[in-house]
Amino acid sequence: MVRLGIAVVIVVLCLVALPLGAQTPPGELRLNDSHRRLVIRVEPSASGFILWDGDGTPLGDIAVQADRLQLRDTGGAVHWTVRRKDFGPQIESATGERFYRLRKRTDEWRLEDATKTVVARIRVSGADAEIRDPRGAVMVTVKRDDTGYRFATEAGNRVADLVGANRVAAALWFGVERFSTAERAALWAYFTRLER
Repeated sequence: MVRLGIAVVIVVLCLVALPLGAQTPPGELRLNDSHRRLVIRVEPSASGFILWDGDGTPLGDIAVQADRLQLRDTGGAVHWTVRRKDFGPQIESATGERFYRLRKRTDEWRLEDATKTVVARIRVSGADAEIRDPRGAVMVTVKRDDTGYRFATEAGNRVADLVGANRVAAALWFGVERFSTAERAALWAYFTRLER
C-alpha cells in the first residue's frame, strides 16, 4: 500500500511539473499574437537582450548603455538608438536623425514624430494602460493577467499576450502598432532598464 501511495505521488509530481517546463524562463519575454502564436522572444544577455522571431530566427540584439540603448540587426548594424533626454526618450536613426520622441505629461505619454506631431497617446492607470490615437480614441487596452499582460481592442477582442513582463509602463510599448516588433522590444527594454 505504501508503494502504491509513493507511486501516485511521483506520477502527480511529474504531471504537475510538465506545464512548468512550458513556462517562460526567468528574464525571458514572449509576445504571442491573438492566435497564441509566438511573434517575438526577448532573451537577456550580458550586454542587453537578444531578439528571436517566432520561428527561432535571430532578429538582432539590444545593447543597453548608461543613457541609451541601440537596436541592432543580426549583422551588428544599428537600426535605432533610444536616447534619454530631459523630456523623455528620443528615438533616432543610426546617424542621429530624430524619428520620434516621447514626452511625459502629467497624465500621459505623447508619442511625437520628427515634425513634433502627436501620433499616439499612452495613459497608464495602476497596472493597466490605454494606447490612444492622436484624438484620444482608445486603440488598444493593456491589462495585467496571470502570466504578464493582455492586449485587446476597446471592445475586448484579444490582440496579443505578453508573457514574462512585470511593469505595465514597459510592457505597454508592445501594443504600439506603429513600430515593428523589434522596435517595440527596444522600447520595452528602455522602460525596463533606463526609465523607472
